[in-house]
Amino acid sequence: MTTRFAPMRRLFADLLAPAALGALVTLGFAPWNIYPATIAALIGVLALWRSVGPGRAAWRGFVFGAAHFGTGLYWVYVAVHDHAGANVVLAGLATVALVVYLACFPALTGAIAGATNQFAPTLWALVVVPGAWCLAELLRGWAFTGFPWLSLGYVTIAAPLNGLAPLVGVHGLSLALMIAAGTLWLLYAGTLWARLVALVLIALLPLLVWSVPSPAHWTRPLHKTLQVAILQGDIAPANQWRPALFAPTLRRYRDMTQRTDAALVVWPELAMPVSATRVDGDLAPLNAEATRRGQTVLAGLFWPTRDHRHLYNSVLALGADRGRYDKRHLVPFGEIVPGPSWLERLIGGDDGHAVAGAAAQPLIHAQGTALGVSIGFEDVFGDEIRRDLPAAQLLVNITNDGWFAGTPALAQHLEIARMRALESGRPLVRAANAGISAMIGFDGRLLHVAPAGQRARLLGALVPRAGATPYVAYGNRPLWWASAAVVLLALLGSGALAWQTRRQRRRDDRRRTLRERI
Repeated sequence: MTTRFAPMRRLFADLLAPAALGALVTLGFAPWNIYPATIAALIGVLALWRSVGPGRAAWRGFVFGAAHFGTGLYWVYVAVHDHAGANVVLAGLATVALVVYLACFPALTGAIAGATNQFAPTLWALVVVPGAWCLAELLRGWAFTGFPWLSLGYVTIAAPLNGLAPLVGVHGLSLALMIAAGTLWLLYAGTLWARLVALVLIALLPLLVWSVPSPAHWTRPLHKTLQVAILQGDIAPANQWRPALFAPTLRRYRDMTQRTDAALVVWPELAMPVSATRVDGDLAPLNAEATRRGQTVLAGLFWPTRDHRHLYNSVLALGADRGRYDKRHLVPFGEIVPGPSWLERLIGGDDGHAVAGAAAQPLIHAQGTALGVSIGFEDVFGDEIRRDLPAAQLLVNITNDGWFAGTPALAQHLEIARMRALESGRPLVRAANAGISAMIGFDGRLLHVAPAGQRARLLGALVPRAGATPYVAYGNRPLWWASAAVVLLALLGSGALAWQTRRQRRRDDRRRTLRERI
């Protein structure tokens, strides 16, 4: 009977269970925000990893990751097919390739977990696997220009653990979630000693949450208030790039700007998707009017390079304050082709595309407030936001999420922006062409929100802040060092234990042979 059902049990453990758990973990992210589902899924994948070696554990991690990223990032297909115009086959291949690539990182964690499962359950579940997960997540956010979307820590944005964000950032929160899952797993599968340790940790959790300083502890408010207006023009991606609609689009944003008295007016990413030189004459009246009214207008458009062969994706300050920010972290294959120049020429040529701005750029100011500006998915990278801190007193992100309309990507990107505000202890202004635009408090709370899919003018008053959170001061460096050290020591220790076991086995074999001869 046992042998007869063995293939079914293997199918369940190697395919069905990790796939179900991968889909379950996605429910913790926006727009669902069921973070207990994420913890439950992590407990399940720990159980799957503990019982097998590195090969099968890596496969289970891969299936888990494929289901997770497949359910959480299916909107890539919508963007590539519905809005970018790619055919079904190309859009499907692009989405599958991304999911397969991202699934390799949970597979890496699984391989490390399987290679070290001879350690005691307490050490394995509370140190080794969380460290391996954290390292894999950091690698995912760095390799091949990085794609840290759906990092585990984002599910805590509305949970009691979110107070750790100014201390350790989103990846530190991912580590904390894995430790929490390991603690609960020990209650079920650990030894008596491991269960006692887990009970002590659970009993100490309220004290830990209570002892973590509030976000207000790390930064201080400045004695001024900045009136801000966010303009959400709601231009469909298909229309945004039509030359015949450039003039009506500019009129729309100009009229919306003139109807507000806010000191800072923020347009979305590439609200005018043309070179600034082409609309210089059209922007002149707006610039003059904003100067007269004492307004600073942040307009998203292209800015030409000196040789006029390439373009920067830029934010141009008009009116009372002047300045420019050029996007530094470009989207792979969307704005830049990573790799050798011949690949770039093969895919799309090397003329006229966006190029990255300088790593160090002067901050734009509005009414004496220093602004930390980011464009599009730059806010996915905490280290990108840290570049302008602690000098920046207010964060601004302009984006165009219309490519993902009707999908969870809108809520996920807003969740990411909230984490950046919480990590840095700064209010954040988020202007999205078709939504979701928002004003976010320094503690990650949503202060004002403009729903997606409609034209809106969002008004509010924000208090800039100064100072540096521990995350701003140190970034992810402590996590890199700590997680790499844990994984290296765990693998070395695992190798030493395996060597010692083989050596002892050989000794036993020799003794058995000697006894047989005697």
